[in-house]
Amino acid sequence: VTGDAVNVAARLQSAAEPGGILASERTARGARGFRFGEAMRLDLKGKGQAVPAMELLEGSAAIQDRGVPGLHAPMVGRDEELSLLLTLFRRSATEGRPNLVTIYGDAGVGKSRLTSEFVMGAERERATVVRGRCLPYGDGITYWPLAEILKGHAGVLDSDPPALTLEKIRKAGRELLTKDVTSDPDRATAALAFTVNVADPEFDFVSLEPRQVRQEIHAAWRSFFSALAAETPLVVIVDDIHWADPALLDLLDESSERVVGPVLFVCPSRPDLTATRPAWGGGRRNHSSIALDPLTPEQADRLVHELLTIEDLPATVHARILERAEGNPFFLEEIVRQLIDEGHLVREGGRWRALDEIERVVIPDTVQAVLAARFDLLEASDKRVLQAAAVVGRVFWPGPVALLAHLPDDAVDASLWVLEKRELVLSRLTSSLAKQQELIFKHVLIRDVAYESLPRRDRTDAHAAVAGWIEETAGDRAGEMAELLAYHLSTAVALSRDTPGGPAEDLRSAAFGWLLRASDEARRRLVVRKAQRLAEEALDLSADALERTDALEMLAEASFVDYSGDLAWRYYREAAFTRVGTEPPDGPRVARLAALGCDVAVRWPGSMRGEIPAEETVRELWELGMSHLPPGDTDERIRLLGIRAGWPFAFTPEGYSQAELEELEAAGLEAAEMALRLGLPNRASAAYDHAIGPWLARGWYGRAIPIWERRSEIAHKVTDILEVGDFHSMGAWSHYEVGSYGRALEIADAGIDAVSGRGPGAELHVRGWRMASLYRLGRWDDALDEFASLRGLLEDRRDDPPYFATHAFGMAGVIRERRGDRVQSDGLAASILRMVTGSSGRLYPSLLRFLVVRGDLGQAKALRRPPNWAIHAGDALEAEAELLAAAEEWDGA
Repeated sequence: VTGDAVNVAARLQSAAEPGGILASERTARGARGFRFGEAMRLDLKGKGQAVPAMELLEGSAAIQDRGVPGLHAPMVGRDEELSLLLTLFRRSATEGRPNLVTIYGDAGVGKSRLTSEFVMGAERERATVVRGRCLPYGDGITYWPLAEILKGHAGVLDSDPPALTLEKIRKAGRELLTKDVTSDPDRATAALAFTVNVADPEFDFVSLEPRQVRQEIHAAWRSFFSALAAETPLVVIVDDIHWADPALLDLLDESSERVVGPVLFVCPSRPDLTATRPAWGGGRRNHSSIALDPLTPEQADRLVHELLTIEDLPATVHARILERAEGNPFFLEEIVRQLIDEGHLVREGGRWRALDEIERVVIPDTVQAVLAARFDLLEASDKRVLQAAAVVGRVFWPGPVALLAHLPDDAVDASLWVLEKRELVLSRLTSSLAKQQELIFKHVLIRDVAYESLPRRDRTDAHAAVAGWIEETAGDRAGEMAELLAYHLSTAVALSRDTPGGPAEDLRSAAFGWLLRASDEARRRLVVRKAQRLAEEALDLSADALERTDALEMLAEASFVDYSGDLAWRYYREAAFTRVGTEPPDGPRVARLAALGCDVAVRWPGSMRGEIPAEETVRELWELGMSHLPPGDTDERIRLLGIRAGWPFAFTPEGYSQAELEELEAAGLEAAEMALRLGLPNRASAAYDHAIGPWLARGWYGRAIPIWERRSEIAHKVTDILEVGDFHSMGAWSHYEVGSYGRALEIADAGIDAVSGRGPGAELHVRGWRMASLYRLGRWDDALDEFASLRGLLEDRRDDPPYFATHAFGMAGVIRERRGDRVQSDGLAASILRMVTGSSGRLYPSLLRFLVVRGDLGQAKALRRPPNWAIHAGDALEAEAELLAAAEEWDGA
């Protein structure tokens, strides 16, 4: 007998201690009547990757099988779906390409059973299987499934200290990631660790722009999955993706397209996903879906017959079971288990028999009611343990359950044994906590019903206790659990609001702190919607002006990275005015908040949806910042001086004399020099950009280019990806406007090399000017390719771009119309006309030219110059001349 299995068995035998037995993880998972130790990863000769294995601790008849004797739940009615899954797996393995399949079905319809049967089939064909589960807490814990996969692969326990955790992940990265799958294996490993809130001090992801962090996280996970698939086909199970955060769905969607090698992503989901993510998997050649319907009456009848061989079961009872379950396999099984729990079905002589009174039994009409009835039959202590476990979560451990149930450890162990025999919970083969058995509710509905059966008055203390246990257990790694702690503590606060006196101050304060921390962690990973929601919850819990300021600033930061400049401006402004007059005084912070808010309105008006704030409102905030500046050279002074210089860029430059514009330029240059004295090249770059603003606002590009050239002298020191992108964008823009299209293209090409894949916002700006240069050079095929790349970066905003990218749409429209592609032209026209606002200076020239080539002269004449039209004065005047020529209004031309 030869082969890989025999080779691994021989290596495990050699690795075992004298008198000891080691089993591979797969063997241990399939064994019954045995107890194994904690999982370990062994480097075995002849294996490219570490092999997960466990030590056999005990095996005897005393270790009984869980569950009800004779009760078997075969998979019924899913043969075609199983065959399709295996076909998709084999196709992926044969073609060496990734595929993704979503299994849709209501709760209890059999998604988990189908997935389990598929996994067994794939493992028989030498697949590597990794698995993670989305949690049903609020919107879910963002990257929890990936954390489960990474920790499982690296052998990380949640009870490991931070240094050991990082070392285990580094070791796994060294063994798995090579130059074949990533250009920088160490950095990719650090990005994997950062995904699960483990920071590698050798790589500073915390200070990076969130969009760059997201790009690196996505690339790292593509490398991880590609490496796992290098030796054997890989199956990645991500359960319950209807609870997944959009950020996780984005990562899975992208990985399923760009991973290298035979990888099949299997994602069971309730149909709810199609409401929150209607485009999930749509139009992709390698995306498939399987819809699980309820069993047909014939299939349900077969399942009841195969669940138990029951003597004397009246036909009327049999019919009522089928009627109530409505083809839901889980419901069918729970009805049968209820009848056993209530004693209507009894085991005699190795067979099941129905008692006479079974005809009078009342079968509840919902699966929730069936489960509640089963819980009511439990002993009081067993039910208390079940309810306590439900508060901990779908996955739980005896430690916190004993704490919540106020029972000794041996009593909890006894109750858990009872619950396992009733098949309400299942013990897991491995545990993420040292010296703690890990269990899971057999079905999430069991957990949900158990939780709802706990009186509301008891839930507050229970959630607070779970949070305390997590903090104590995690120790220095509590930050990894920030979202989970925020969930438990904020839930405790919400529940306690219904009690006399409301939530305790220490509970409220702890919830506020963890909500802010979780929001910050989410923003750094570009999980923007969650960051905003968590910050909003923190704002709702804030007790004074200081806490309110903290929450508003967090909301502003999250909004800015989401291109929601109007929200960022509003929150920064409110934070600044909230902090004023609050003890203890903090002038520098007021100045910084004011500067950040003004910066959004003055330097980044393109991030705002709709009109920018009124000039007097922005000036009020700027003056507040100036009045709170500390003396001397400071970051806050640099920011506010720069904003003064860039003022005409955001607001109409009419009324400024050339001397006044030169004075504003001087303020920007002074800010840049101050930044360089302080060793702040990123701030200096921003100040140079502000110094250019007055000239761009008037369309005097010849005055802007020399300042840009001064900015180029420090470009090699700039690290902020937004500044890197802006430097190249402004250079390309300025040279485009003076007709140096070739030079503009060179600068844009260099910008793409510098920012591609590192920050969608920065890349979007550069690509807009690269497309414009190609358009002017007559390279229209290349221009359309660039436009496609630009729209790809916009993701769900592909027809609602930020202001600074709108000109690309008009140029694409002109090309489509000139080439006679009316369908595409009509689609772009509909999108572009929705982009028009009172400050559409960026869009105005290309929109005007687009309407002219379409022959929509009436609509073109109805356009009015926006107040900021001069930022593209040359282009605008040229487009207006084309309109007059097309209308044969020669005098105007």
